[in-house]
Amino acid sequence: MISQDLLDILRCPLNPSKTRLRQEGDRLVCERCALSFRIKDGFPVLVPEEAELPPGCDSLRALPCQGEGKS
Repeated sequence: MISQDLLDILRCPLNPSKTRLRQEGDRLVCERCALSFRIKDGFPVLVPEEAELPPGCDSLRALPCQGEGKS
């Protein structure tokens, strides 16, 4: 379990200025794009390439937060 103090400062590495993570079982899930990061031995693994993509998303580039502000 991740402490609330740590959860309060953790952010999704793909969009850290605008996102928060919430704990769902043994994973941390981005509240914005739903990318799911595992927790291994009590430590969050915030490596996007190792995260689980949300349903209906086939790549990190397809996440909504990755298309914002790009022309």
